[in-house]
Amino acid sequence: MEYDNVNHPAHYAGATSMECIDAMELAFGKEGVFLICLGNAFKYLWRYRNKNGREDLDKAEWYLNRAHRNGLNGIPSAYVEKYYKLRGMLDEIDTEQC
Repeated sequence: MEYDNVNHPAHYAGATSMECIDAMELAFGKEGVFLICLGNAFKYLWRYRNKNGREDLDKAEWYLNRAHRNGLNGIPSAYVEKYYKLRGMLDEIDTEQC
């Protein structure tokens, strides 16, 4: 497997071929991982200006894509609204300035 800091960070590789986020989905379910992804996307949007710039925005996008991967059916509407709010925030950022 090829590692990169956004899609397959080496520090999350373990003794198995399963990535940490996949194990979290088994442990916490679809809604749990949805919320974890929203929290991580929020964190990367919060800090991108002061830490890793474009890489943090790429990570925020990765987590939002992962949150949406299983679809939004069955996710409480309040959480879906937060997903769309974060997606809108990411879309409004001028990535050329990073």
